[in-house]
Amino acid sequence: MANLIDLMSALEAEIVELRILLRENAVPELCSYFHVPLVTKDEENSIIEFGYSNIEVTTLTGHEALQRSLEAFSDFYVPDSSFSRRFVTKHPGLIVVSGGQSKISAQVMRVNAAKLAFKAGVLALSDTALEKWKEVHDRFMHLITTTVYRSIYCFDEDVHRINFNWVSRPRVSNLSKTELVEKIESGMFTIPPSHSIQSWKAVLDADKFLIEKQRNETFTIRRRIKLRPEASIRLKDANTALGYSAGLPYIAFNKPAYFTPLESFDTSKKQNRSRKEDSLQLLIKRMNLYADRNSSEAES
Repeated sequence: MANLIDLMSALEAEIVELRILLRENAVPELCSYFHVPLVTKDEENSIIEFGYSNIEVTTLTGHEALQRSLEAFSDFYVPDSSFSRRFVTKHPGLIVVSGGQSKISAQVMRVNAAKLAFKAGVLALSDTALEKWKEVHDRFMHLITTTVYRSIYCFDEDVHRINFNWVSRPRVSNLSKTELVEKIESGMFTIPPSHSIQSWKAVLDADKFLIEKQRNETFTIRRRIKLRPEASIRLKDANTALGYSAGLPYIAFNKPAYFTPLESFDTSKKQNRSRKEDSLQLLIKRMNLYADRNSSEAES
């Protein structure tokens, strides 16, 4: 098994080579970088409970945007323990280059391959998440492994349109009544710190009683993905646009015909709930558990 420190060194060396190529070929006046503030530990609990109220985005252009974008490729750490490890830095931006396409594309592939090698090294450390975490952070203080794993998106075809935006899509899973009861019962294996065995058992028994009273035979768990910047990108010869995570700046070899910058997020301007969400009744907030509003009346 390769040494994690060696794998990180190899990745950092590949990133240095990519930076050199981009600095030599970038067109600074066509580059953009959108600064998203770090989340502190003090802000973390409020965001978990209530979500973001607003995120102030600062737009950078020119040489400053290029410099921040290049630095973003190796931003793998939180500055210190006062910052959140759950809500990590995002680096939305665009680097436009005018030459060296084959070399840059090949180097991006090498960087992404080195990222995968590092991830494989982490996964091989142990079968348990806690042991992996200890092994990694004994070697790399304040490292956020998910930031290391982020792919760099480099578009060899001409990019027609880039529209940056904020997204928070739900992760949806459907369960039968039997599966849901089993899931609730399995909760006894993970007792929250705020509960005793007895108090947690009482919570789960109440949840089971509520589910068993429902007329529904199927239920829906809708967990929202953390709010994050994305871009809808359509290539010149494509019929439709595709969504790409904006954790790192994109690399393009032409100026897009249409470009929408990332704006500050304001929760008061969020879109209305979907018709699907309006048709669901929230049963258990802790589980993000819903049932069809039209058939979820409890049996008497």
